[in-house]
Amino acid sequence: MRPATRHLALLAASCCLGLFAPPRAALAAGTLEPAQLPTPAQGQIDFARDIKPILDTSCLRCHGPEKPKSDFRLDNRAAALKGGDRGADILPGDSAYSPLIHYVAGVVEDMEMPPPEKGEPLTTNQVALLRAWIDQGAAWDTNAPAASQAVSISPAFGGTAVGGNLQKFRELAGQAGGLNGGLSQFDLSGRSGPDTKYSFTGHLLQDDYKLALSLDRPDLGYIHSGWEQWRKWYSDTGGFSPELHPSAADFGHDLHLDIGHAWVDFGLTLPHLPQMKLGYEYDYKRGGEATTDWGTFAFGNLRAIAPAAKYLDEGTHVIKFDLDHELGGMAIEERFRGEYYDLKTRYTNNDVRGAGGLTTENARESDSYFQGANTLRVEKKFNDWSSVSAGWLYSRLNSDASFTDSVNNNPLFLDLLPDSSLQKDSQVFNLNALLGPFEGLTFIAGLQPEWTRQQGLGGANAFLNPVYTNGASFAPATLPVVPSLLSSDYNQNSITESAALRYNKIPHTALFAEARFQQQGISQYDLDLQPSTEFLQNTSFASQESDLRFGFNTSPWRAVSLDAHYRRYENDSQYENNPGEIVLQGYPGFIKERDLKTDEIEAKLTLHPCAWMRAALSYQYLTTSSWTDTTRSGHGVSDGGGIYSGESYSQIYSLNTTFTPWRRLFLSATFSYQPSSTTTADHSVPTVAAYRGDMATVLATANYVISPKADCFATYSFSEADYAQNNFAAGLPVGIEYRMHILQAGVDRRFGKNVTAQLKYNYYCYNEPTSAGINNFAANAIFATLTCRWP
Repeated sequence: MRPATRHLALLAASCCLGLFAPPRAALAAGTLEPAQLPTPAQGQIDFARDIKPILDTSCLRCHGPEKPKSDFRLDNRAAALKGGDRGADILPGDSAYSPLIHYVAGVVEDMEMPPPEKGEPLTTNQVALLRAWIDQGAAWDTNAPAASQAVSISPAFGGTAVGGNLQKFRELAGQAGGLNGGLSQFDLSGRSGPDTKYSFTGHLLQDDYKLALSLDRPDLGYIHSGWEQWRKWYSDTGGFSPELHPSAADFGHDLHLDIGHAWVDFGLTLPHLPQMKLGYEYDYKRGGEATTDWGTFAFGNLRAIAPAAKYLDEGTHVIKFDLDHELGGMAIEERFRGEYYDLKTRYTNNDVRGAGGLTTENARESDSYFQGANTLRVEKKFNDWSSVSAGWLYSRLNSDASFTDSVNNNPLFLDLLPDSSLQKDSQVFNLNALLGPFEGLTFIAGLQPEWTRQQGLGGANAFLNPVYTNGASFAPATLPVVPSLLSSDYNQNSITESAALRYNKIPHTALFAEARFQQQGISQYDLDLQPSTEFLQNTSFASQESDLRFGFNTSPWRAVSLDAHYRRYENDSQYENNPGEIVLQGYPGFIKERDLKTDEIEAKLTLHPCAWMRAALSYQYLTTSSWTDTTRSGHGVSDGGGIYSGESYSQIYSLNTTFTPWRRLFLSATFSYQPSSTTTADHSVPTVAAYRGDMATVLATANYVISPKADCFATYSFSEADYAQNNFAAGLPVGIEYRMHILQAGVDRRFGKNVTAQLKYNYYCYNEPTSAGINNFAANAIFATLTCRWP
């Protein structure tokens, strides 16, 4: 049977079984024992005074309007008398034989209400009140909640004055600066009846919009839809070099992306039927963003600091279908996603090469593809100590793409990939089992195999790129076009095993151990079908990965807890290029093996010595090192043998505290400090240098209640980094050193029950020595917001 046919058959079977399966039998009257019940209370019962508090406290958590257990609701009289899966539970005028009374009295085994894990059992007096209420007709204040509506609107207005680099402020603060205003929040919500809820919410500010509409009826379905768009800003300044003039170039115009998302979801939530959702969404990105792929900028010496940008016009259409159902105690989950992408990208890179003036490289890329993915997951709990889940994922991708690259629109310097196509199929299976606890021991195991097949085909016209001479000038290319027809096959197979143990029989302590192993094999075959270029690469790759973690958490005293773990990760990879073929001699053709190791230690100590103070101290140590084994490269890249590739190292110290010395004051502070380094083996190459430095952050907040109608707040954050390498003589000094302060303070004032005003002030200060102050800025912002609610 084809996969699509199997899915339709499963859906049809689930629906049919849900339609025709009879509800669980109601508790037979002959099994009830009225003599075991408390006697009804005396006197006239008032629903609001005597019954509603019991329902609110002990019943509505599970039997309210949202996904009621056993489809039994106790939020209105009509639903309560209708009953649920077990039939009628309330018989007006006859509490002795109303099943609800027997459940809440705890005289029916395995049907005690509320369940022990959900709340405290009802007292004898509460059961007596419920009996009297039912005997008197189970009156309600009203049979159905009246239609209601609430409105909240929050207009805001203010502005930000920026001194210094406006573009950098926009990138870091996420706002345009200058005057701003609109609706920071609006909310229209209500009920059109006992079961139907609606809401219309969102905000409308400069470059930041959101509108969301929802309509919900728990026993029927829902509609959720909306649209949102926000702007992400980027600095247009390139790198910095003090020997050049200007020392940092820029584009001289705004770089920003408008990122948007629109959606609509239709849900079906009928009782006893599969829960289904059908949805559509559209995601888009439009505008320009800065890239770190800087171009060459030089007056005398070459420095790769010229700014670069890419301009996007991307749209993605997504079709969604979800299904959830329970069949014979087995949970079934179906998910489908169909995504169509239409991506257009233009890259711009400005170079200043010697005295030759400005050179502009323009690259255009166009991609369109469809990817469909379907998952099926089932889970079955057999008893209190065992459960199994299994899942399957299938995805398929078909795509077409084109690429052109030119320098100053000159055809002598053009790379052209007029058309390429790609097909990719992936399948993933997953099986997990949970066993335990047995004498405090719980065991979890999982197995996941995966297969991926990928085929690509594309044609290209490659012109000779500029040939640089004397490091600053170039001679034009004169060689003719070299056409290519490229074919690539990629196959990947992997299997992942996982296991976890947890033991909690030691008093106040839990021990755990986790392990994950993966074996992966990849074969990649790249071929130029044009005999003139003679390019062939046939590489196979195999890796063995292990990830081990073990630790404990303990709380020997109520005021102290300690969590700690150690993790060891290893990845050994082997590469093989088949001999006797024409193989690229550069990367990765000369690599034979790579070995990667990571060690991690983490500990957290939490102290809660008194009710008004809490502190948490944590420490993390992380180090990663890698080695590479190579063959002799024909291009002189490697002389063969083992190469120490590099190492990264970091420690993180953090402290978090909260204080509430008296009821009106709340204080909180977090401090983090991280020394780190990244070293790449230089092998006597002077342009390669290590990165070393420190990073630190501070976040502090305070809230103080001035009076019942007013309170004030303040937040301060500080971040600092000095993570760079000083290699100006032989290469380019890169990295960053900066300090940033953000202060926010304000006051809230309530005028009556429905009106609140807020006045807020923000201060920003940014200093970046590695750019000689070019990116520095200081900003002051003040905003006022008025919130009004009806009724």
